[in-house]
Amino acid sequence: MNLTIQGGVMVGMAFAVAAGLVPALKGPARRWGLVDHPCHRKRHHGQVPLTGGLAMFLAFIAALMVNLSWLGPYLSLLVGMAVLLTVGLLDDLFDIRAMYKLMAQVLVATLMVYASGLEVNQLGRIFGLELGPIGLGPLSVPFTVACVVFIINAFNMSDGLDGLAGGIGMYILMLLALAGWLDGAEPSYVIICLVLAMAVMGFLVYNLQSPFRNRATAFMGDAGSMMLGFAVAWLAIALAERDTASVPPITVAWLLLVPATDILAVTLRRVLRGRSPMAADRAHLHHIILRCGFSVRNTVRLVHLAVLIAGGIGILGWRLAWPEWLLFGVAASIMAGYMLVLINAHRLMRWRLRRLRRQKTI
Repeated sequence: MNLTIQGGVMVGMAFAVAAGLVPALKGPARRWGLVDHPCHRKRHHGQVPLTGGLAMFLAFIAALMVNLSWLGPYLSLLVGMAVLLTVGLLDDLFDIRAMYKLMAQVLVATLMVYASGLEVNQLGRIFGLELGPIGLGPLSVPFTVACVVFIINAFNMSDGLDGLAGGIGMYILMLLALAGWLDGAEPSYVIICLVLAMAVMGFLVYNLQSPFRNRATAFMGDAGSMMLGFAVAWLAIALAERDTASVPPITVAWLLLVPATDILAVTLRRVLRGRSPMAADRAHLHHIILRCGFSVRNTVRLVHLAVLIAGGIGILGWRLAWPEWLLFGVAASIMAGYMLVLINAHRLMRWRLRRLRRQKTI
């Protein structure tokens, strides 16, 4: 079968299987108790099935069955996704301790490094041509593991609004596929990114608010967010660490800039306030936008747009050969600026609400 046709079949199958499985798993999920209940932090209506993660994974596997030869090079990806899916399902069912989830994340990240040889060896020329690429040496393995765990939790913590985490993952996967295609990556890499993106899109049919759907009828749960975060981290590192890769690490960082900036700022804020970095709160980017008076639908659109803009800047900067130190400096400035905004978020929200009240009185 022609590779292009084969890829099209796999992409279409991933979407169709995911879109079919989400409602099909609704009944079993209710019988097993795999549902999300409303609480002070979760303001949805009624019991919502947590079937998105399982549906996306099964759709991804079903699509890969079209070409079994691709399973070998991506075995650590599939095993890691399966482990985190299982741990996430157990957490969705029994609410397991955060430490156990963290241990599972470290385990799959370590497995990725030693089973597939994927690791971040250098940071590129982020301090200028004179210093050359900044190598990590013996720190490459712990740095890679930390990055993977960081991205997993970035996705887990971004799963706070209908369609938010799924959309972030889908757009980043599409950007990874685009960057891989532009860099001449193996067709399998590009197709796998698109297959997983379409599996996420099949879930988003039921999770993303639209003119035809006012609220989500399925969630991905911790199972889906951790699994998706790991897959994005695996594929992002694979893009930059290929033998023939010309994509600099800073471009990959730009693709992940929005979720990475959010979790870094929120974690720092919690630590400065003497709280646990894993403690839940309502200080994420989407919470701030919501409190400024935007609707859930528009908040999700703004965050998704930010992901696309950041990814576009990263890819454009790479293709136009912008200096890596410049891309690094701008990214670092954005992170620092967002941290300042988060610290002063209460002032920003008061200013925004005052403007809204003035507009209503005019």
